[in-house]
Amino acid sequence: MLDCLQAGDIKAAVAENNNIDIDVVVHQTIDSTNSWALQQCKLGRMLPFAGFAEQQTRGRGRRGKQWVTSVHSNIAMSLSWSYLMSRMRLHLLPLSIAMAIVTTLENLGLRQVQVKWPNDVLVQGKKIAGILIETQPINDEEVAVVVGIGLNYKMPGQKILKKEGMDVFSEITDINREIEVQATDQKVDRTDVAALLLQNTIDVMQDYLSEPERYLERFRTRYDFCKDKRVEIILDNGDRRAGVARGVNENAELLVMIDGKQHTFNSAQVSVKAL
Repeated sequence: MLDCLQAGDIKAAVAENNNIDIDVVVHQTIDSTNSWALQQCKLGRMLPFAGFAEQQTRGRGRRGKQWVTSVHSNIAMSLSWSYLMSRMRLHLLPLSIAMAIVTTLENLGLRQVQVKWPNDVLVQGKKIAGILIETQPINDEEVAVVVGIGLNYKMPGQKILKKEGMDVFSEITDINREIEVQATDQKVDRTDVAALLLQNTIDVMQDYLSEPERYLERFRTRYDFCKDKRVEIILDNGDRRAGVARGVNENAELLVMIDGKQHTFNSAQVSVKAL
């Protein structure tokens, strides 16, 4: 029997937990939940709303990477939220959303959850989730923020990330595998996980403008995977630099010691690979 996401159950769980009535749509097949959400924002759909995909054929990650979601196996979610442009500070949002994913995984009993700056969530050093945040102006004062999350629930095999026509294999894991490996004795339904993920993401979006530094501090204190590790910085022009990660600053920019000098990188400039 197919493990289908139940929009009504997800909506009800959010209403109870977050005290908000949010429209939830589950697509059987779609190119990208983020692309759909951005288009819906252009068409004037009332915010907030959330979209899930049973199968995602052209899901997008950072820096041109493509994410393909197998049918009824993982969780592809986009949450659309409105903020006033005058109050929007998006530079801390990726790590804040990462903390929502961390909370979700720890609620399921998983341990050794960390975040690889700026937007990958790992369990025992293996990637389990990724984040893509995009924006769409609503009017002169408001902007729609689309938070896209891909969370591995049950992978049929090794995921392929595609960039510029090349297949790049990434060491990954999923919720079911980690529950078995870590012997948490939990049986989790995919709809329950999707609802929990949406609840925790909404928690962040509701609190973000008033206290974004809280999520940054939580990341710094316990969940920074790269800190004090040797890392390779890959610039957008293809240049590579190697150094030792020294955490992030108040703007969530990565600090790296290279040849005895500290350098600062933001998420738009680099990708990071722990060496």
